[in-house]
Amino acid sequence: MRSNVSFRHPAEFAALPDTEDILAVGGARWFADLLRRIPDLELDGELCQEDWGVVVFARRKEKIFWIGLSAWQGDHTWLAHFHHGSFAWLQWFRSSGKEELRRLLADAHAVLSSEPAVSDIVWYEEKEMRKGNPRGFATPIDC
Repeated sequence: MRSNVSFRHPAEFAALPDTEDILAVGGARWFADLLRRIPDLELDGELCQEDWGVVVFARRKEKIFWIGLSAWQGDHTWLAHFHHGSFAWLQWFRSSGKEELRRLLADAHAVLSSEPAVSDIVWYEEKEMRKGNPRGFATPIDC
């Protein structure tokens, strides 16, 4: 499944204090605003700081997800990744959980594609992200 997406957006990078390359929560609020455009997606009130970037916890149709955001290769280039909730073990394996993640990815793509400030959208499979030059796709799922 292509659950990682890189894209360009003009938001300024805001580094975590005492770091140069870790996105701070304050620098990801614009991304949370984009996610709020996804139908039926409910976001937790607070963004979560990680040692690599920022996490947004979300729920939709009785399923839980976490969505990460970090800087990517180059100015104004971002990487977002979508995952089942950390403790949603059954959701990971059930067809209903897998299908809801697919719908979430498709809806996220629609939001990114419709935002005039977003460009150069490329989706990646998780296994590709470990490679130096990952193979990308125009959409999260095959049409």
